[in-house]
Amino acid sequence: MTDMPLWRRPTRSGWRIDVDEARTRADVIDAAGSVRASVPIEPVQHFTGWFAKRQNAVVSRAFEADGPSLPAREPTAISLRPHDPGAFVSDGADDGRRREKTGRAALHGRNYAFQHTDGQRADATRDGVRIASFVKHGFRPRDGHVSRDDHLPLDETDELVLTVFEKLLRPGRPGAVSDLLTDLS
Repeated sequence: MTDMPLWRRPTRSGWRIDVDEARTRADVIDAAGSVRASVPIEPVQHFTGWFAKRQNAVVSRAFEADGPSLPAREPTAISLRPHDPGAFVSDGADDGRRREKTGRAALHGRNYAFQHTDGQRADATRDGVRIASFVKHGFRPRDGHVSRDDHLPLDETDELVLTVFEKLLRPGRPGAVSDLLTDLS
């Protein structure tokens, strides 16, 4: 495969995300190259002190490989073009069962959900109707790809939300047993 991390690759419809220099915001860019939305992302930790240079290099490499993510456990406002003051996206990062980790978004009067169905798959719904299914292939961020199967015709708002879901939430989440083992380690 390519050396480009999965989060930097464009979607099959040509949409992509780009991160600002400070790594605090991800811009959603359409196939024509126009910025359609900006989403605040989880800030990258910056170290100071004795081993700061090494720690910051490790964190930077991890960010480049794994990509940005949404701030955990809270709705995040999306800056849209054209503006929608009520737009938000949430990562649904609750502990516990996989179905409780549903990502949500609201844009232009529509409600979207990103339901993780197993460790590699997810379904996207618009107002309760499934519009797309995602499958992540490969286990590491640089390996593999994400395939998307559209179930309904999509407009630009749908593409924007599906790009956020695919690139910032990513299909597949570990279940409760994995969460428990991670907490114990």
